[in-house]
Amino acid sequence: MRANHSDNRLYQTYSHDPRSKNDQKDRDTISCVNLNVEEAPGLHYLSPPSNTSTNHLHVTPRRRANTAHVYTDSNGLIINGLLFDKQLFQPPQSSYVLDYSKSTKDLNRFLEAHKTPTKSSNLDLHLFKLSFIITLSEWNVDKELLIDYCPREDDKKHIIEEINYYKKFCFPELNTKQKNGGSIVNDPSTYVFTRTSSKGQAEYGYCRRITYDNNQMTKFPVVICIVSIYPYFILFDAILSELTAVYISNEYDCSLLMQSFYSKPLPIPSLNSSNIICKLNNNRVFYYICPHDDRLNHDYFFTLLSSLSPNYIVYLFESMLRSKKILCYSRSLSKLTKCCLALSHLIYPFMWPYPFVSIMPSSWMQDLIDSPCPYIYGCLYETTELFSSIIEQDCLRVNLDSNTIDVGLDDGFILPLDLRQTLQSSLEYLIRFRLTKSNSTLINIAVSEACLHVFIELLHRLPDFFKRDPISIESTNDERKFSTCSNHSQNDDNENDPQSNDVQHDECKKKEGNRLGYDFRSDEFLILQPTSSYVTFLNDFIHGMIFLKFLDDYQRPDNNSKQLFLLFSQRLNERRRMTIDELSINPLIRFRQTFDLLEKHINQASKSTNPFFTKLVKKLFE
Repeated sequence: MRANHSDNRLYQTYSHDPRSKNDQKDRDTISCVNLNVEEAPGLHYLSPPSNTSTNHLHVTPRRRANTAHVYTDSNGLIINGLLFDKQLFQPPQSSYVLDYSKSTKDLNRFLEAHKTPTKSSNLDLHLFKLSFIITLSEWNVDKELLIDYCPREDDKKHIIEEINYYKKFCFPELNTKQKNGGSIVNDPSTYVFTRTSSKGQAEYGYCRRITYDNNQMTKFPVVICIVSIYPYFILFDAILSELTAVYISNEYDCSLLMQSFYSKPLPIPSLNSSNIICKLNNNRVFYYICPHDDRLNHDYFFTLLSSLSPNYIVYLFESMLRSKKILCYSRSLSKLTKCCLALSHLIYPFMWPYPFVSIMPSSWMQDLIDSPCPYIYGCLYETTELFSSIIEQDCLRVNLDSNTIDVGLDDGFILPLDLRQTLQSSLEYLIRFRLTKSNSTLINIAVSEACLHVFIELLHRLPDFFKRDPISIESTNDERKFSTCSNHSQNDDNENDPQSNDVQHDECKKKEGNRLGYDFRSDEFLILQPTSSYVTFLNDFIHGMIFLKFLDDYQRPDNNSKQLFLLFSQRLNERRRMTIDELSINPLIRFRQTFDLLEKHINQASKSTNPFFTKLVKKLFE
């Protein structure tokens, strides 16, 4: 079955529910698709959170209908009860490079005044793991030609072996079936490949292709690649822009600049250390501030919404929750990899626990595509044509260029109807921003919030039934406790005391049950769900791999876990603080209010003639 952008079958089924006339109490029958917000009665902005300093103000419903509640916070702006990172309101920058006509002395004063603090032990010593420049000697697999690399270690063999793991991602169109033919993809935008190292660590490769005529070593394009364990697309895209420009004019200067970037410590989102500075030449400096909100590090959701219609995004969203096989393809490396990464982030706070490759080398296609487990793979359009016969029928084939999805078996929807309708209607509303070429960062945040809303509504009661056991955090302690429990009946002191043995046996069962480090009372959690459709979905979902992986990581005391679930915990707490009046507002209306206000404040910030760091520079030069 083929679905295309002119087929509204999926969209229309969202508003069809034969029970709606008979059961008005069931929230599943609420339809948001044709809602006219401008004419909807009871339209009003949300009141601030209960812990704000202004909650003593009483606002009547009629007054609230004409009053927008926006509050400043030390970490950003609170709009309709939701906190947004203050960096979202900085004027958008097309480049992270500051240009100066001042003397070298003034520039050195700027660099000295803005040295990145090194007292934080969490900082990585280098900005990325490694970087290299590569091209082809001829059209063939394993005929890559290494031009330059960084770091320049004494053990040259070691770094070259490392690069061998990544070189096939630089030219994924190469394959064994076309040893002397085929075509090279001409895409000058940055694309991202993903790889899991032998230690289980996710790695990201940021690549930029250069095609030019002057002094070109071969007839094939040159690829500059930066490998990092951090998903900082905005940062590395800006660095690649600088390296590309320098490489075209002077390859030696590019090598020096690449090493200069490598020598900088990695910025982290903290108050003490959150920026990097790199001197480019006598009058230019690279300046980057690491945002607290990870969604400001990329534009993946914006690219996804620009490539697929909302009903298909919702369809893929549900397919991922079903753990389906998904194969995305496109003729554009940049579009393909960004959309694949967007899908992987779409189900936040959950992580995709199965194989994920944002761009699959053509030479790997035959070995990986017949995987028995779920996956998300991205590959070039030409690759799918070569290997179309081995693509399984139960795999969802997503054509990002034509906005179509081929599905082998349509097994319906799984999300509760009201949540599915709100999600799709929210994405439909965002199309207005995309068509007017508004701030792509705003779209990125909005798509993320629309998807996160689904999980917040499904899981806002989770803290009442989930508790992490601090005793069971360390595995060594777990093993010791379990061993003690297994042998408790052999304790001489208690062998003649049946009551004591029963108590210890119950304690041991509890400890053994908490060996994973948490206690989740799933039965009680399901009982309090608002509708039967919530229960039906959650009853299957909470026993799946995606949710079990989430429980393993959620509320762990380590810093990585806290940072990973920071946004989820924040939105969860905001939802739990909402009053009955606030909850009575249609979620689509709340969504539209919030992002209308967000757009307004971002537009006001963009009109500023003195960005934050420019003001700092002016003060230094006064």
